Amino acid sequence: MADTLVTGDIHLPATILMPIDADDAPIVVMVHGSGALDRDETIYANKPFRDIAEGLARKGIATLRYDKRTYVYSQPVTTLDDETVLDALSAIRLAHQYSTRVYLLGHSLGAMLAPIIAERTAEPLAGVIMMAAPARDMETVVREQFDYLLPSGASLAFKEQQIDNLRQRSPHYLQPQGQTDTARRLTLPMLILQGERDYQVTMQDFCLWQQVLEGKTNIVYHSYPRLNHPFMEGDGKSTPMEYQMKGHVASYVIDDISSFIHQIEKHDK
Repeated sequence: MADTLVTGDIHLPATILMPIDADDAPIVVMVHGSGALDRDETIYANKPFRDIAEGLARKGIATLRYDKRTYVYSQPVTTLDDETVLDALSAIRLAHQYSTRVYLLGHSLGAMLAPIIAERTAEPLAGVIMMAAPARDMETVVREQFDYLLPSGASLAFKEQQIDNLRQRSPHYLQPQGQTDTARRLTLPMLILQGERDYQVTMQDFCLWQQVLEGKTNIVYHSYPRLNHPFMEGDGKSTPMEYQMKGHVASYVIDDISSFIHQIEKHDK
């Protein structure tokens, strides 16, 4: 069903996908990665958020997904609050109109900000799911991406120019957010997922999450050998060209998300 997410004078089209024959289903709010993305988080022919939403609906779990502010409106944003956080908080409020049990799922930038969103929301969350979440500051992550993607002979000056270009276009991306410190303070159940072939957010981030959150008993981790950044299967070195091939989020990722939610639901009854 259609709805509208409202943050001040910002109005964003949203889709609520409810499971069949589920009167009081838990609902998952889905928060995108960076860039001007629609509610399906469309990447060429691929629609990761739609895949996850449809997969969870088959397992009795509702979802709320919405078009990003940067997709709907042309004016630039200058903070991560304006790009992501404030609308995610509005989405959580909206989700509470459909269910008393709301989960937050973030991918990439949305996953990095998920602990911050969870800490700032006034409405209760039942759990947090983080898919390909940067644990390091974004400048370090972006530098690593350039090292991976640029030709081996590219000069240091050229790489620095790419960083400077990003800093001028979107300085808010490169500002430290303190996501690991925030995650340490959370007591909510958390699920952290990582594709082992992901070059945008790497296993170094996944291992760092495990390191900084060591000893916390509220966290479940899964990594997947064949999956890339959108959690789709492939073999060998992952490249941007891979994103242009139509695929789907691996079913076992959706199974793990569903199991995480249903275990919490069973425990809380």
